[in-house]
Amino acid sequence: MNKSANLLLVVSLGSAILLTGCKQTAISNFSGTSGGSRETTANQIMENGVAVNLTGYPIVNQPITLKTVVVTSFKGDYNQSKFFQALEEKSGIHLDIRQISVDNRDKLNLMFASRQYPDLMLRSDISPHQMEAAQAAGDIVAFSDMLQYAPNWMKALQSNPAAKKAMTAANGDIYSLGLIQQNNVYLGIRDQWLINKKWLNQLGLEVPKTTEQFAFALAQFKANAGTGDIPKEIIPYYFRWDQYVGGQLDLYGGSFGILVPDENYVSIENGKVRFQAINPEIKKPLAYLHKLYEEGLIPPEVFTDDWSAYYAKLMARPEIVGSIEAYSNPNPDVYVPMLPPKAQDVSKQLFRQQTWIVRNNQFTIFKNNKYPIASARLADLLADPDWTVQETYGLFGQGTRKNSDGTYDIFPETGSEGDFPNVDALSAMTPDLAAKLRFLPGNSNSNRSQAVALYEPIVAPLDKFFPDYVAYSPDDRDKLTQLQINVKAYVRQTFIRWVVKGGIDQEWEAYVNKLKSIHVMI
Repeated sequence: MNKSANLLLVVSLGSAILLTGCKQTAISNFSGTSGGSRETTANQIMENGVAVNLTGYPIVNQPITLKTVVVTSFKGDYNQSKFFQALEEKSGIHLDIRQISVDNRDKLNLMFASRQYPDLMLRSDISPHQMEAAQAAGDIVAFSDMLQYAPNWMKALQSNPAAKKAMTAANGDIYSLGLIQQNNVYLGIRDQWLINKKWLNQLGLEVPKTTEQFAFALAQFKANAGTGDIPKEIIPYYFRWDQYVGGQLDLYGGSFGILVPDENYVSIENGKVRFQAINPEIKKPLAYLHKLYEEGLIPPEVFTDDWSAYYAKLMARPEIVGSIEAYSNPNPDVYVPMLPPKAQDVSKQLFRQQTWIVRNNQFTIFKNNKYPIASARLADLLADPDWTVQETYGLFGQGTRKNSDGTYDIFPETGSEGDFPNVDALSAMTPDLAAKLRFLPGNSNSNRSQAVALYEPIVAPLDKFFPDYVAYSPDDRDKLTQLQINVKAYVRQTFIRWVVKGGIDQEWEAYVNKLKSIHVMI
């Protein structure tokens, strides 16, 4: 793929599919590769002096500890999580967890550069290049060799070819398991576009339907700050620039018909990749954002805030934001989801959905792990339907309840850190399991399911999103990564300048020529 340097972003959809792994991964007839293991009975194997039960629980009769790393936005301590405590009680395996913030990739990069790995890594957020390098160096235990100890994963991968393909490396092996998420309440949309209905009611305004009405409502929020239910210090319109979660991206597609799924500005049109950052139509939403910024309706911190700052504003009481995007509605008594305000002459609105059914590299066993078979059995436990539900939504009796008919009731969230569900571990939420979930009134996903239905008519079809799982050679990956860094940095600084200072019409041609000079093509 020597011409790949001409664009991260110009690859035909057909070529992208052909580039994915071509070797069939075996799901049977495995031979374990744990050098320190020997079979003792039909149901037990010795692994570095510890008896590992091949079926049933606990997994080990003699407790073991696995040093574990997880990348997370959660600010609490996973070592105090009731979920991990329950998992240890069930399995006999203690996870000594070190958390790395999603906002601090330096620690993660240092770990992979130094090859100073833990025994186990849960959510990692590593780049494909980092995973490929660790694989090539022999630092990772191929989970393909462990699948015989993980029947739940064998079943999940056999019944979900797309999930299996997503986890399969170019050489046909599965090195790291991914979290499977095939629940339409989750996938159906990315964010809800929320507006402060309490403030609208106070001002006698309807939910905006057009971009002009939206701008007017924001201006009224600002003009009436400090009166009635509107605090003195407010943010009329808030987002995090170019962020997949809580960003301004649905303004592009939802309001102006230019689909921008994420910060890469890449979508598919008629089977070909389109780099929306050089689509002349992108000038319209950028000019609109400049107008809002110039009128003081967007604060400067939208360009610099991290996740913690975004979350604090989202959850503030009393509410301080007029309009914001979020996965969940933090207070349905105040915020309501609204359809994207439509710009003039837009024929088709395009709202984002979540396209990945697998979050890759969610369970990685490193070679220094003395108990890879026990670790594989732990992964299998996490794929058990009961444990998948509890990992995602909370323990039975606390966040969830299993019913006699095999369905699961999901309770309203408590907000207790000890009960914090969705712990960045591993789970297998297959379509069959998702169909058994019942979100009770007051649960955020009950409200989200209504939002999914609201946005469904304008959600962009899957064939407009660039495939999530494309394999490249290490050399091409290096070139593409560097090109992506250069392009994204230039696009970001230019777009922010135009939002803050204007000048998009005068500078557009020079901007496009600059991108072409660094080998970006339409």
